[in-house]
Amino acid sequence: MHPHHVIPLLSQEWYLGMILSLSFFAILIVIGRYALKRGFELKYRYFIAGIFIIREIYLIAYTIQKGLFTLQDSLPLHLCGISYISLVIFLLYPNFFLFEFLLLLSFAGAVQSLITPELTHGYSTYFLIDYYFSHASIIFAPMYALFVFNMRPRKYAWLRVWIFGNIVLGIVYLINLALGSNYIYLMRAPKVDNPLILHPYPMHLVGFEVFGFLHIVLIYWVTTRWLPQAKLSLYKVN
Repeated sequence: MHPHHVIPLLSQEWYLGMILSLSFFAILIVIGRYALKRGFELKYRYFIAGIFIIREIYLIAYTIQKGLFTLQDSLPLHLCGISYISLVIFLLYPNFFLFEFLLLLSFAGAVQSLITPELTHGYSTYFLIDYYFSHASIIFAPMYALFVFNMRPRKYAWLRVWIFGNIVLGIVYLINLALGSNYIYLMRAPKVDNPLILHPYPMHLVGFEVFGFLHIVLIYWVTTRWLPQAKLSLYKVN
Protein backbone atom coordinates (compact mmCIF):
# COMPACT_ATOMS: atom_id res chain seq x y z
CA MET A 1 0.00 0.00 0.00
CA HIS A 2 1.17 3.54 -0.71
CA PRO A 3 2.28 5.87 2.11
CA HIS A 4 -0.47 8.40 2.74
CA HIS A 5 0.16 12.14 2.81
CA VAL A 6 -1.72 14.35 5.26
CA ILE A 7 -2.38 18.02 4.43
CA PRO A 8 -1.82 19.99 7.67
CA LEU A 9 -4.93 21.67 9.02
CA LEU A 10 -4.99 25.46 8.41
CA SER A 11 -1.90 25.30 6.20
CA GLN A 12 -1.64 27.39 3.01
CA GLU A 13 -2.48 24.34 0.88
CA TRP A 14 -5.47 23.63 3.11
CA TYR A 15 -6.88 27.15 2.78
CA LEU A 16 -6.31 27.32 -0.98
CA GLY A 17 -7.88 23.93 -1.56
CA MET A 18 -10.94 24.69 0.55
CA ILE A 19 -11.61 28.18 -0.80
CA LEU A 20 -10.99 27.50 -4.48
CA SER A 21 -12.81 24.16 -4.69
CA LEU A 22 -15.90 25.20 -2.74
CA SER A 23 -16.12 28.55 -4.53
CA PHE A 24 -15.89 26.84 -7.91
CA PHE A 25 -18.74 24.46 -7.18
CA ALA A 26 -20.86 27.20 -5.61
CA ILE A 27 -20.59 29.06 -8.92
CA LEU A 28 -21.70 25.90 -10.75
CA ILE A 29 -24.85 25.81 -8.61
CA VAL A 30 -25.62 29.46 -9.39
CA ILE A 31 -25.17 28.72 -13.10
CA GLY A 32 -27.42 25.67 -12.69
CA ARG A 33 -30.26 27.82 -11.35
CA TYR A 34 -29.80 30.19 -14.28
CA ALA A 35 -29.74 27.25 -16.71
CA LEU A 36 -32.99 25.97 -15.25
CA LYS A 37 -34.72 29.29 -15.84
CA ARG A 38 -33.37 29.49 -19.39
CA GLY A 39 -34.29 25.92 -20.28
CA PHE A 40 -30.88 24.34 -20.81
CA GLU A 41 -30.35 22.77 -17.38
CA LEU A 42 -30.34 19.21 -18.76
CA LYS A 43 -27.57 19.94 -21.25
CA TYR A 44 -25.64 21.84 -18.58
CA ARG A 45 -25.94 18.97 -16.09
CA TYR A 46 -24.87 16.39 -18.69
CA PHE A 47 -21.85 18.56 -19.48
CA ILE A 48 -20.83 18.62 -15.80
CA ALA A 49 -21.37 14.86 -15.52
CA GLY A 50 -19.15 14.40 -18.57
CA ILE A 51 -16.36 16.37 -16.90
CA PHE A 52 -16.68 14.23 -13.77
CA ILE A 53 -16.50 11.04 -15.85
CA ILE A 54 -13.40 12.30 -17.69
CA ARG A 55 -11.80 13.14 -14.35
CA GLU A 56 -12.35 9.59 -13.04
CA ILE A 57 -10.99 7.98 -16.23
CA TYR A 58 -7.97 10.28 -16.22
CA LEU A 59 -7.22 9.49 -12.56
CA ILE A 60 -7.15 5.77 -13.31
CA ALA A 61 -5.00 6.30 -16.42
CA TYR A 62 -2.62 8.58 -14.50
CA THR A 63 -2.09 6.14 -11.64
CA ILE A 64 -1.51 3.29 -14.11
CA GLN A 65 0.93 5.37 -16.17
CA LYS A 66 2.86 6.32 -13.02
CA GLY A 67 2.89 2.72 -11.82
CA LEU A 68 0.81 3.61 -8.76
CA PHE A 69 -2.34 1.64 -9.50
CA THR A 70 -2.93 -1.19 -7.03
CA LEU A 71 -5.99 -3.13 -5.99
CA GLN A 72 -5.26 -2.15 -2.38
CA ASP A 73 -5.28 1.62 -3.00
CA SER A 74 -6.81 2.56 -6.33
CA LEU A 75 -10.30 1.09 -6.51
CA PRO A 76 -13.17 3.56 -5.83
CA LEU A 77 -14.12 1.79 -2.60
CA HIS A 78 -13.52 4.50 -0.03
CA LEU A 79 -16.76 6.22 0.96
CA CYS A 80 -15.80 9.22 -1.13
CA GLY A 81 -15.02 7.00 -4.14
CA ILE A 82 -18.39 5.29 -3.87
CA SER A 83 -20.02 8.68 -3.42
CA TYR A 84 -18.27 10.07 -6.49
CA ILE A 85 -19.59 7.27 -8.70
CA SER A 86 -23.03 7.80 -7.14
CA LEU A 87 -23.05 11.53 -7.89
CA VAL A 88 -22.21 10.92 -11.54
CA ILE A 89 -25.12 8.49 -11.83
CA PHE A 90 -27.35 10.96 -9.99
CA LEU A 91 -26.51 13.80 -12.38
CA LEU A 92 -27.35 11.56 -15.33
CA TYR A 93 -30.40 9.90 -13.75
CA PRO A 94 -31.67 11.94 -10.78
CA ASN A 95 -33.56 9.91 -8.16
CA PHE A 96 -34.40 10.22 -4.49
CA PHE A 97 -32.41 7.22 -3.27
CA LEU A 98 -29.08 8.56 -4.54
CA PHE A 99 -30.00 12.10 -3.50
CA GLU A 100 -30.63 11.00 0.09
CA PHE A 101 -27.45 8.91 0.19
CA LEU A 102 -25.37 11.80 -1.14
CA LEU A 103 -26.99 14.34 1.17
CA LEU A 104 -27.20 12.46 4.45
CA LEU A 105 -24.04 10.34 4.35
CA SER A 106 -21.71 11.33 1.52
CA PHE A 107 -21.96 15.05 2.29
CA ALA A 108 -20.80 14.55 5.88
CA GLY A 109 -17.96 12.26 4.82
CA ALA A 110 -16.76 14.74 2.20
CA VAL A 111 -16.85 17.62 4.69
CA GLN A 112 -14.73 15.65 7.16
CA SER A 113 -12.34 14.68 4.36
CA LEU A 114 -11.92 18.30 3.30
CA ILE A 115 -11.31 19.42 6.88
CA THR A 116 -8.64 16.74 7.42
CA PRO A 117 -7.31 15.75 3.97
CA GLU A 118 -5.36 12.51 3.52
CA LEU A 119 -3.97 11.71 0.06
CA THR A 120 -4.03 7.93 -0.37
CA HIS A 121 -1.51 7.78 -3.26
CA GLY A 122 1.10 10.03 -1.70
CA TYR A 123 1.77 13.68 -2.53
CA SER A 124 1.87 15.35 -5.93
CA THR A 125 0.37 18.58 -7.24
CA TYR A 126 -2.04 16.57 -9.37
CA PHE A 127 -3.20 14.39 -6.48
CA LEU A 128 -3.67 17.51 -4.33
CA ILE A 129 -5.85 19.25 -6.94
CA ASP A 130 -7.74 16.06 -7.71
CA TYR A 131 -8.42 15.44 -4.02
CA TYR A 132 -10.07 18.81 -3.49
CA PHE A 133 -11.93 18.66 -6.79
CA SER A 134 -13.37 15.19 -6.19
CA HIS A 135 -14.35 15.77 -2.55
CA ALA A 136 -15.86 19.20 -3.17
CA SER A 137 -17.89 17.68 -6.00
CA ILE A 138 -19.48 15.29 -3.48
CA ILE A 139 -20.67 18.34 -1.55
CA PHE A 140 -21.79 19.97 -4.79
CA ALA A 141 -24.14 17.18 -5.92
CA PRO A 142 -26.64 17.18 -3.02
CA MET A 143 -26.49 20.98 -2.84
CA TYR A 144 -27.37 21.09 -6.54
CA ALA A 145 -30.34 18.82 -5.83
CA LEU A 146 -31.45 21.00 -2.91
CA PHE A 147 -31.15 24.39 -4.57
CA VAL A 148 -31.64 23.68 -8.27
CA PHE A 149 -33.98 20.67 -8.25
CA ASN A 150 -35.58 21.78 -4.95
CA MET A 151 -35.50 18.19 -3.73
CA ARG A 152 -35.99 17.36 -0.04
CA PRO A 153 -35.37 14.07 1.82
CA ARG A 154 -38.38 11.79 2.13
CA LYS A 155 -39.83 10.50 5.38
CA TYR A 156 -37.53 8.01 7.15
CA ALA A 157 -34.73 8.78 4.70
CA TRP A 158 -32.32 8.87 7.65
CA LEU A 159 -33.14 5.25 8.50
CA ARG A 160 -32.83 3.99 4.93
CA VAL A 161 -29.48 5.71 4.48
CA TRP A 162 -28.15 4.40 7.80
CA ILE A 163 -29.10 0.83 6.88
CA PHE A 164 -27.67 1.15 3.36
CA GLY A 165 -24.47 2.67 4.75
CA ASN A 166 -23.94 -0.31 7.04
CA ILE A 167 -24.55 -2.72 4.16
CA VAL A 168 -21.83 -0.88 2.21
CA LEU A 169 -19.48 -1.14 5.20
CA GLY A 170 -20.07 -4.88 5.43
CA ILE A 171 -19.37 -5.45 1.73
CA VAL A 172 -16.24 -3.28 1.75
CA TYR A 173 -14.99 -5.03 4.90
CA LEU A 174 -15.15 -8.38 3.10
CA ILE A 175 -13.31 -6.88 0.12
CA ASN A 176 -10.62 -5.59 2.49
CA LEU A 177 -10.17 -9.08 3.91
CA ALA A 178 -9.78 -10.50 0.40
CA LEU A 179 -7.38 -7.82 -0.90
CA GLY A 180 -5.49 -6.86 2.26
CA SER A 181 -6.68 -3.29 1.70
CA ASN A 182 -7.99 -0.61 4.02
CA TYR A 183 -10.90 0.93 2.12
CA ILE A 184 -13.14 3.22 4.23
CA TYR A 185 -10.39 2.77 6.86
CA LEU A 186 -12.15 -0.28 8.26
CA MET A 187 -8.91 -2.15 9.03
CA ARG A 188 -6.79 0.76 10.31
CA ALA A 189 -7.68 4.26 11.43
CA PRO A 190 -6.82 7.26 9.20
CA LYS A 191 -3.62 9.12 10.01
CA VAL A 192 -5.29 12.53 10.14
CA ASP A 193 -5.67 14.41 13.42
CA ASN A 194 -9.46 14.50 13.67
CA PRO A 195 -11.18 14.59 17.09
CA LEU A 196 -14.03 12.46 15.71
CA ILE A 197 -11.63 9.58 15.02
CA LEU A 198 -11.31 7.51 18.18
CA HIS A 199 -8.28 5.43 19.18
CA PRO A 200 -7.04 2.75 19.55
CA TYR A 201 -8.29 0.29 16.93
CA PRO A 202 -11.13 -0.70 16.65
CA MET A 203 -12.57 2.26 18.54
CA HIS A 204 -12.54 4.38 15.38
CA LEU A 205 -15.14 1.99 13.95
CA VAL A 206 -17.39 2.75 16.91
CA GLY A 207 -16.82 6.43 16.15
CA PHE A 208 -17.75 5.87 12.52
CA GLU A 209 -21.07 4.37 13.61
CA VAL A 210 -21.91 6.90 16.33
CA PHE A 211 -20.78 10.08 14.62
CA GLY A 212 -21.98 8.86 11.24
CA PHE A 213 -25.46 8.27 12.63
CA LEU A 214 -25.47 11.70 14.31
CA HIS A 215 -24.43 13.36 11.05
CA ILE A 216 -27.20 11.58 9.16
CA VAL A 217 -29.88 12.58 11.67
CA LEU A 218 -28.62 16.17 11.97
CA ILE A 219 -28.54 16.78 8.21
CA TYR A 220 -31.96 15.16 7.81
CA TRP A 221 -33.39 17.39 10.55
CA VAL A 222 -31.86 20.57 9.15
CA THR A 223 -32.97 19.94 5.56
CA THR A 224 -36.51 18.89 6.49
CA ARG A 225 -37.16 21.35 9.34
CA TRP A 226 -35.12 24.44 8.58
CA LEU A 227 -35.13 24.55 4.79
CA PRO A 228 -38.54 25.60 3.48
CA GLN A 229 -40.31 22.99 1.42
CA ALA A 230 -40.20 24.03 -2.20
CA LYS A 231 -43.53 24.90 -3.81
CA LEU A 232 -42.20 23.68 -7.15
CA SER A 233 -39.79 20.77 -7.49
CA LEU A 234 -38.47 19.11 -10.61
CA TYR A 235 -38.75 15.78 -8.82
CA LYS A 236 -41.83 15.04 -6.74
CA VAL A 237 -41.84 12.86 -3.65
CA ASN A 238 -44.00 9.81 -4.24
